[in-house]
Amino acid sequence: MVQDLKLRLGGLASIAIGVAVGWFFLWLPLQEAQSGAPEVSYQLKAFILVPLCIIFGVGFVVAGERLQYRNAQHSNLTVTGWVLFIVAAALTAAGYFWFQQQFAALGYV
Repeated sequence: MVQDLKLRLGGLASIAIGVAVGWFFLWLPLQEAQSGAPEVSYQLKAFILVPLCIIFGVGFVVAGERLQYRNAQHSNLTVTGWVLFIVAAALTAAGYFWFQQQFAALGYV
């Protein structure tokens, strides 16, 4: 019971980290670009970190101890782990291409 609560709280912390990283390293640079800043920089690593934190965080909040995302004996991902990873990868790609489209529409190359 205590382990389940720890995992769910860890999931909430993971979601909070993902939101904070997305806010500071993606959303704020986009806001700067929309306000017409001459130069804007953002972190590519955030495109990977944000979806992973949010997807796995939601998984842990919803399932807790029941989320079997890896095989503990062999350190391999299970089918559930691969599904979560593929969803995070798809969101990473979609977010990156949307972000690039927004920057191109604003005149940044």
